Amino acid sequence: MEAALGAEPLAPPPGHRAEQLRFDPAQNRWVEAPKPIPGTEDGDLDIARQYLAREDYKTALRGLKAWMKTYGSTSPRYPEALYVKATAEMGVEDYRAAQEDYKKLLDEYPGSIYAEQALSGQFRVGEQYLAGKKRKALGGLLKIRDRDAGIKIMDTMTVDYADTPLAETAQLAKANYYYERGEFDLAQDEYARFARDFPRSRYQAKALLWSAYSALASFGGIKFDDAPLIEAQERFGQFMRSYPAQAEQMGVPTNLDQIASTRADKTLDIGRFYERTGQPNAARFYYRATVNRWPTSPAALEAKGKLARLGEESAAEWESSPATTAPAGQ
Repeated sequence: MEAALGAEPLAPPPGHRAEQLRFDPAQNRWVEAPKPIPGTEDGDLDIARQYLAREDYKTALRGLKAWMKTYGSTSPRYPEALYVKATAEMGVEDYRAAQEDYKKLLDEYPGSIYAEQALSGQFRVGEQYLAGKKRKALGGLLKIRDRDAGIKIMDTMTVDYADTPLAETAQLAKANYYYERGEFDLAQDEYARFARDFPRSRYQAKALLWSAYSALASFGGIKFDDAPLIEAQERFGQFMRSYPAQAEQMGVPTNLDQIASTRADKTLDIGRFYERTGQPNAARFYYRATVNRWPTSPAALEAKGKLARLGEESAAEWESSPATTAPAGQ
């Protein structure tokens, strides 16, 4: 098909080598493809692709917009043009336009040979958003960061394209994003989800381990809730059971020892609070718990001394009569 009257097709870029090769089965080798003819449906799109290959994204976009206006969505090559246009938009960092064109290709032409490449393109858009790259807003008057859009793209990958390799990559990218931003409570959930949903992934061990590290990093100190410590302890333990050799190399037993010591310190600190506020029975409960649960910890040694000062003179006395319930409110 020739271009409509008045259209101004792109001229081919200058070059001294083949811009495109095709396999000729008769000659059993790759040969130079025929040069594209400006003003024709195939020629104009092929010329735009040549500019894209040269990373002249602005010129490629100009040619693609003219091509779409001239030949429209009825052209058999329209899905290809959508993909090339979106890729050129990525090149000029117009991420919103690229996202819209990749999405249109996926939604309207899911059977196209370019659909898989469009899905990869959507993932790249999501990566750019998570990296803090800006997108156009208010008709291009402003450029804003939109990390939430990046998360949304990754969520779409994991839910709507769960049977593709990109689902796994998107889930890991999301977990890494939260960890790098210090949002450890969210990171631990995303890593744990990855370990659960992709058990055969080569990154499964990493996800399980970093879920434990994230849980540990989200612990605010002994004055705060120790639920993250308990979570980290469980996940480090799971990692040790699943990957014992790696666990030894990564120092996981040391991490577990440190968690136990910290939990002992926290329990001891609660006992100190009750003793300080004149509630000796509650204090004894937590001192006994420190001794019974973490008997080799430095906190246990201090707890024994405090129990002795509260009238429990022998180890046998507090070890034989541990409290079974926490004081009210605990």
